Parts: sequence; structure tokens; C-alpha cells
Amino acid sequence: MMKNENHMKAVYSKDKGWLWFGLTLIFQVTFIVVNYIVMNISL
Repeated sequence: MMKNENHMKAVYSKDKGWLWFGLTLIFQVTFIVVNYIVMNISL
């Protein structure tokens, strides 16, 4: 039973890591796209 509980915790923390990774990736892509658009408008 304890083994299963530890496994669930590991899966949960892994999901949390992927969530933060995804959010960071989305933020970076959005930032790059916004910069690109701003550069094109100002030129």
C-alpha cells in the first residue's frame, strides 16, 4: 500500500513539473511572438 502511495506522489510531482514547463514554454513563445509583431509594426 505504501509503495502505491509513493508512486502516486511521484506521478503528481512529475505532472506539476510538466505543468510549470508548459506554462514557461507558452510564456516564452508568447513573448517572442509579441516582440516580433511589435518590431514589424514599428518598422
